[in-house]
Order: sequence, then C-alpha cells, then structure tokens
Amino acid sequence: MKEMTSTQRFEAALKHETPDMVPISYFTGIYQMHWMKDPLVWQDTVEYGRNGEYMARATSHFHKVVGGDTLYILSDVGEIVQGWGVRMKIADVPDIHMALGKFGVNEPGDWEKLDVLDPMIDGRMPTYLDAAIALDKEYKGSVPIGVDVPSTITTATHVAPMETVMIHMLTEQDALKKGLRTICTTVTDFLNACNKAGAFYSCYLTTRASKEITTMEQYEEFGVPYDLETFKKTPSMYHICHVCGVEPMFEIISEYAKKTKNCRGISWWDRGAQPNLKVAKEKYGDVLCLMAGVDHTNTLATGTPADVEKEVENACKTAMKGSGFILAGGCDINPKSPKENMEAMVKAGRKYGKY
Repeated sequence: MKEMTSTQRFEAALKHETPDMVPISYFTGIYQMHWMKDPLVWQDTVEYGRNGEYMARATSHFHKVVGGDTLYILSDVGEIVQGWGVRMKIADVPDIHMALGKFGVNEPGDWEKLDVLDPMIDGRMPTYLDAAIALDKEYKGSVPIGVDVPSTITTATHVAPMETVMIHMLTEQDALKKGLRTICTTVTDFLNACNKAGAFYSCYLTTRASKEITTMEQYEEFGVPYDLETFKKTPSMYHICHVCGVEPMFEIISEYAKKTKNCRGISWWDRGAQPNLKVAKEKYGDVLCLMAGVDHTNTLATGTPADVEKEVENACKTAMKGSGFILAGGCDINPKSPKENMEAMVKAGRKYGKY
C-alpha cells in the first residue's frame, strides 16, 4: 500500500477504512516542555498554558523528535471556564498542570448568570486558537491537529465544584439546565473556532460518562442532549470521546457514533478500566474507533522500552484487524515518563501496526 500522510492514516482509522499502518497518538500536554531546547522559550508550566506560540513550538518539537501521527493541543481544564470567573491555582511542584481554584458557580442562581463566551477573547481559549493556527501553518494539513475540549457537563464540573453539580442534578435541575444550555453554546462555538484555526478533531472530554461518577439515567438527561447538539453543530470536525473513569459508558458513546457522522471513536484507559481492549473490540469495534492500547500510568511511566514494545504488540494484535484502531495511552502522559519509552511506543507501533 502507498504510504499515507498522518492525516490520511488517522481519518482512515476513524472511518474504519484500511490505512497503511495503525495511527499513533500521544496525550502529551506539558510533558512536551521537557523536549524543548530553545533558550528563548520559558520552561514554565504556567507559560505553557497561556502562550499559544510556545504550546505550538513544544508540540511541533516533540512530534519531530518522537514521531507519531497527531499534534495534540492540551493544556489544563481552565481554558474555557476562566471566562466565567474561575481562578486557577499553581501547583507547588513542577510538571503539574494548573488546577481549579476559586469556582465561578456555587449557588443555583449562579447558573443563570453565565453568559455565552466568545472563544476569540474569553478565558484562555485564544491560546488554543493561536497554537492551532501556528501548527496548521507549519504542517499544512499533513498531520491532524487535535484539541482537548471538555464536554458540556464536564465543563459544568469545572465552573462549579463537582459535588455542587451532582447535588444540583437532584435538587436544582432547571437552574442547572439553564447553565448547561449556555455552556453548550460556548463549547460548540469554541470547537468551531478551533476547526477554523486548523484543528482536525477534538478529544471531546466526556469524562463524566463513567458509571462510578454518574448513572446512565443521569448522563442521558444531563449529558447526552448537549453532546449530540455539539456534534450536530460542528459538522466539519471529528470527535473522539475521552473517558477517564474506570467504567466508561460505551453504550452511550456507541450510540453517538450511530447517530452522528463525526463522533467516531472513544479513548479510555483500556489497561485499567472496563471493558479492556479485547472486549471493547469484540462488542463495539464495528461501530467505534478504539483509541487505546498502552498503559500511561505504569508501562510508559515506569516500564522499560521492552515492556512498551510488548504491550504495543499485544494491542495491535488485539485491535487492528478491520481498522478502527488508534494506538495511544489511556490519558495524559506522566511528565516523568522516560524519553526512551516514548520512542519505543512509536517504533513498536510502526513494527507491529502495518496492514
């Protein structure tokens, strides 16, 4: 088969068409800072989260050194919600993303006070747009640019404390849904702006679609309608739902793929959550593109290159048949993960992932 570009390879996997080889992707984020050698760039996690040019340069440098098939824009959970008054706090130790500090919503009435944000000026959304524009200019569509964007209900748990959102699901449904409506419009506008800036797909953070967090009934009421609206109103962009939890709602995500043309896959920690990759391939592999295969918490972080190769070989044998598979870790890369393991993942992916 003629060698494909990374974008062609990635899209073929999403559409269950046969690529030349399995696409490879990383959830890199601030981990990429360790690969920067440019003394003109600040080696600082805060600067990474607020400087789109820096983010793009770090992303590009990592891709050129390690390889793989995606350029993934990932900072922290505050890029949208800072526009609603959320304040971030800086970690006391290096290599940790900024975390949520002061929240913008605490009382039921606060949901109605949220205004639709402008992705061009509000929060740190312009940082993502600047990074996407710079990467698109450099790579000219040859490598797919991905953006890490939280879903409507996930964003709600960033603008308000998680426990507040869960309580309001039970006691203040009308107020919460007014807030979700505003958030949904903002998230959708942001995704369209990212797409216009050059992003090819989103890793759409449906992190609350996990059964240890919400019930199926809760997610169907407070998550599904807004997710489907976002997919419908972002027709030029692919979406891969990312679930961090240990019991991802594959039932719901697979229905997304059946009902839409652009929600194509799921990303999850297949080495630590249920179902594992084998079961997911058997039950959902004809509908969903599975983005998984390598344990980011153990193998990539503390294993050896030989451990990484063994896991990649197993993942490819398990899931690449019939396409619909992207080799990836289950979530963010641990900043302490050895360089050799990153390189081993790509090398093994090219070795065992040929169609």
